[in-house]
Amino acid sequence: MGEVHDECGIAAVFIKENGDAANKALFYLYKVLLNLQNRGQLSTGFTTYNKKNTQLLNRYRNVGSVNEVFRTNSRIKSREVFKKYEGNKGIGHVRYATFGKENRSYAQPFERHHGRMWKWFSFGFNGNLANYSELKSKLMEKTDYHMVLETDTEIILHYIARELMGRSKPDLTTVFSNLSKKFDGAYNIAFINAYGEMVVCRDPLGIRPLCYGTRGDVLLAASESNALVNCGISNFKNLAPGEMILVKENSFEVKRFAKSKRKAHCMFEWVYFSNVSSVLDGKSVYITRTRLGKELAKLETEKITKDHILIPVPDTAKAAGDSMAYELGIPSMEGLIRNRYIGRTFIEGSNRKGMVQNKYTALKEILKDKKVILVDDSIVRGTTSKQIVRYLKEEGGAKEVHVRVSCPPIRAPCFYGIDMSTISELLAPRYEDGIGQEEISKKVCAKIAKDLGADSLIYQTIPGLVKAIGLPKNDLCMACLNGDYPTPCGKKLYGEACNKYKNGIKEKGRTYEC
Repeated sequence: MGEVHDECGIAAVFIKENGDAANKALFYLYKVLLNLQNRGQLSTGFTTYNKKNTQLLNRYRNVGSVNEVFRTNSRIKSREVFKKYEGNKGIGHVRYATFGKENRSYAQPFERHHGRMWKWFSFGFNGNLANYSELKSKLMEKTDYHMVLETDTEIILHYIARELMGRSKPDLTTVFSNLSKKFDGAYNIAFINAYGEMVVCRDPLGIRPLCYGTRGDVLLAASESNALVNCGISNFKNLAPGEMILVKENSFEVKRFAKSKRKAHCMFEWVYFSNVSSVLDGKSVYITRTRLGKELAKLETEKITKDHILIPVPDTAKAAGDSMAYELGIPSMEGLIRNRYIGRTFIEGSNRKGMVQNKYTALKEILKDKKVILVDDSIVRGTTSKQIVRYLKEEGGAKEVHVRVSCPPIRAPCFYGIDMSTISELLAPRYEDGIGQEEISKKVCAKIAKDLGADSLIYQTIPGLVKAIGLPKNDLCMACLNGDYPTPCGKKLYGEACNKYKNGIKEKGRTYEC
């Protein structure tokens, strides 16, 4: 209910030159990006490689959804896109704006054009660099450096370019190994140069998901497995933290480019971001969400009667809601219907009530005079949550609304690619003194429930979350829950954010931009 976004999704395709569909890289990129649309709807972009063209790397990017950018509303215009950008290799990107402005200049992939082919490259990335400010300062110390955009994507472009300096072509494994020693944060990168060489790499902590697979002459890589499965690749593998796929000429290999001291997979990928049909690092998103519902049922304090019904907030809370309802022996009903055809809109403004009514329809036939257990995946800022609770009561006629959240309370910012980067914007910290305790108190929950207009509130526990995901606690990044950041700059930024919050200093921008 908090409407938070992940930074983006990346894709890559390599088709062997003797393959049946040697110039159809863009066809696969389109299908993969379409299946990654949940990770970004603000902009879409791609770069293809065709050694037969003078324009070896051919890039296109724009603001809009995948179908808008590929112009699929017109068969003629869409065919022109696929014809113009044909090739046997390519990278793709979908984006939300957690960093940088919402215009075409910030759409990825980024490109650096150069006469030397190994210095001409294009790339897209998923994540955020926690040491953005430090990296930028080091660049600006250099003579005649000028930054055009306020984004870590531009920082990465410059650092890649610096690694490619010199009179001889460097080894790409060494290039990305050197970058790993400079970057702090989350960075899954899809890279391609004018030689047709490609790199798809996952940062040493594996914060964001990344997988790959082959089918015949085709290699695909994507942020989520569902994108590969829907392209006919069921034997996908997860790229391990610190590993890269290196494509050279007409073959590829998986190599290690950086040491991985630990894993820190973002727990929010299973809770909210990823497609429910995806499997991340061996753990099913759907199964995880059903387990979260089961764990929530164990915490239920309501004395269940025939008047109780359970309503999941569509769509990400449905698996958890259905599972919880089954455990409690009450019906899970669609009392809140999502308008799946609303798409992107630029006229919502800041009117949360209007946004909720545009996005959802409350069914009075289901809700009237009922005691509703409302299940959602998370509460981040609380503004939308408050409007939904009010909407269920005023428009739906619900007698009571009891909010149940499948994720523990969000108490700290994210510096690794989620659009919640200051403490002041978060709901839970307003009611607590610091992050000292592992779990939220009943007293605090009662206060939050009152302010939301709900009759009660129960959050998932951290042990319940870890159990549901099924990975060791130390393999997860749960910094937004407990303040335990997996990188040095993450820890440093959190300290700065806490000091500003305690002293009542309102941050003008995101913490890592300051």
